Amino acid sequence: MSNSRNSRDLGPLIRGVEHIAIATTEPQRLARWYIQHLNFEALLDTGNTVYIKSANAVVLEFVKAENVPPKPQIRDAGIRHIAFSVDDLEKAHAKLNVAGVEFESEPVVLPGMRLFFFRDLEGNYLHLVERETPLGT
Repeated sequence: MSNSRNSRDLGPLIRGVEHIAIATTEPQRLARWYIQHLNFEALLDTGNTVYIKSANAVVLEFVKAENVPPKPQIRDAGIRHIAFSVDDLEKAHAKLNVAGVEFESEPVVLPGMRLFFFRDLEGNYLHLVERETPLGT
């Protein structure tokens, strides 16, 4: 038997994404921003690491950064944004706008979806999207 056949016999290797880590100079401050602006809830704070969870159980981990690199641009190599699904893009946009969030552009309309980009208080790109048909369905 080949190795590839053996791995198929064991079932899927990845069950799902357990969490996404974001390095920050102030884990508690950035976690509070996500809780206040994006309705995440607190899970665990160890002092140097903070875990928070979204309504659909996406977990973000904020870890204490050892240095601060230059701010990446949207098309630089590496992970560039986290996309969050919403049911009502206008409502989400209005709520964030009132809270002082700065958007990268006006909402964009594409076939089957509407979206906009913005940044958290440390400059990480975030993306809210409303789709006619959710991805993966």
